[in-house]
Amino acid sequence: MMPVFARKASLISMILLVLVAVAMGLPALDPAQSAATQPAVAQPAVVEPAAAQPAGVASTFAEGTAPFNLGVVLQDPGEIGSFESDIGRHVDIFLWYQSMDETLDTTPLTQVAAGGRSIQISWEPIPHHSPVPVDPARYRLKNFTRGDYDSEIRRWARELRDFGYPVLFRPMCEMNGDWSSWSGTANGNSPADFIPAWRHMHDIFVEEGAYNVDWLWSPNRDGSTANAINTFDSYYPGDAYVDYIGFSGYNWGTMYNTPSWISSWQGFEEVFGYSYDVMASRTNKPIVVAEMASTELGGNKAQWITDAFAMIPSRFPRIVGITWFNLNKECDWRVQSSPGSLQAFRAAISSLDSTPRQCGMPSLNMQANRSYWASYADYGHRFLTVDFTLANAGPWDAYNVNLYNSWSTSGVSMETGLPLFVGNIPVGLSSLITLKYSIPAGVNSYYTSVHATVNDYCGSIYRFPRMNNRI
Repeated sequence: MMPVFARKASLISMILLVLVAVAMGLPALDPAQSAATQPAVAQPAVVEPAAAQPAGVASTFAEGTAPFNLGVVLQDPGEIGSFESDIGRHVDIFLWYQSMDETLDTTPLTQVAAGGRSIQISWEPIPHHSPVPVDPARYRLKNFTRGDYDSEIRRWARELRDFGYPVLFRPMCEMNGDWSSWSGTANGNSPADFIPAWRHMHDIFVEEGAYNVDWLWSPNRDGSTANAINTFDSYYPGDAYVDYIGFSGYNWGTMYNTPSWISSWQGFEEVFGYSYDVMASRTNKPIVVAEMASTELGGNKAQWITDAFAMIPSRFPRIVGITWFNLNKECDWRVQSSPGSLQAFRAAISSLDSTPRQCGMPSLNMQANRSYWASYADYGHRFLTVDFTLANAGPWDAYNVNLYNSWSTSGVSMETGLPLFVGNIPVGLSSLITLKYSIPAGVNSYYTSVHATVNDYCGSIYRFPRMNNRI
């Protein structure tokens, strides 16, 4: 669906911060000694995440048998109270659109977030309030990769960082369409231009310390397996640059009968099945329906709602949340478009809430095993290699473990590029991680902290707040 310049907001995350405070004794400076024969250094002290976690930290998605995550798009955030009254339920996600030339709408979004709702920003990299006509060619994807708009991107990173609440950031959505300046097949772009632009933006947010921001990659739904595969292969930036994956799609019913398109009534399976199956097979990232709705035209909307929500637990178990596009735009998409539709929505979400979701926070333990100079060249440049073991003690499997930040004392800096995607760590297993550090002359020991994010199967993202411990 073409982006509506309304506003949106959504799923937050709690993050697992694997904090390893390491007092590292550097190995003997003997470059002739191979990495395989280097002596192990003293074991670092490990700060367990559960023990270090302060009170008052809440996860994006609730654990265990918690309710499903429900989001909404409204014309005005002030309408959220009446909407919740109509559906008989608290909203978990508020979806809000903003463009590059705007500043973050802090006041209304703070009120929404303070009420226990997650914020999603659907961010459009083009000005919508320019006093002169906008030349779309100036906003081609390559221009963002080249750095033409780094100042605007940095400003947004700082505003979202300073906002303080966790934010799900959804830039350049529906990039596989042809209706936006960032579309891969429009405005002089090619699909190959999208991934570098996304990664460039993501890197700037990391540089600015916007660690409260999670990234949602969200194309438009595809109508065939072949198209869904092409979308994923052409536009997906990679697991290290994405926290959630999603899609938007609508049942247009019989609204359109034009030479270019004759729409027809489609159920939830027809709208989302192809995209879901491809995404679920290509990545373990949690899946969300970023936008969805149905018209009343051409079928029974109330039944559409009932059937859609009923099939999610069994047919679409990786979907951890949906956002309903509750606007009267091309048609009346709202759940209140008829008494029957509203009643069906209330019943359907209540039923989905009662479906157990068995998942929760893994327990990760990161421990340094040894440090060594991996080569003569590294010895000369004082690049120290450290092998870590990242183990999952359970009780839940860890998905999409991603190292996203690090700090060290004594002027030591990380040479390994971050973010670094580790992958999945089932209960009882571990993963070997090798990191390289630049050690200033005269430094014989230091402390380092490695920060990570991790999903459970239901899509919750866990972090711990940053804690500096000297052991």
